[in-house]
Amino acid sequence: MKFLPAIAALLAVALLFPSKTFAAGKKKSPTPVADTGDHITAVHLTSIAINIYATQAAKEYKVTRATKITVNGGPSQLSGLATGMSVVVTLAPDGVTAASIDAKTR
Repeated sequence: MKFLPAIAALLAVALLFPSKTFAAGKKKSPTPVADTGDHITAVHLTSIAINIYATQAAKEYKVTRATKITVNGGPSQLSGLATGMSVVVTLAPDGVTAASIDAKTR
């Protein structure tokens, strides 16, 4: 019974001054970032189809030998592209041919 007041005093101090070690154990999970990029929906022999995020519209672009294609920063060919990849297409002056295609895997 002699220890009861000492234990009560320790509990009161612990409740009034919480330790930082309890807060250190909590980890915040990262907030998922919304994917707002354009994505490849189809790869054909001479073209690719893309879903444009901003308008939710589909666009198809011609691919020629002159089209510069990169995948994950490295040079690639049309066969290196796949559906679902994030993509940035730079158009040729004609507006329908891709001058460059920069694709990244998710």
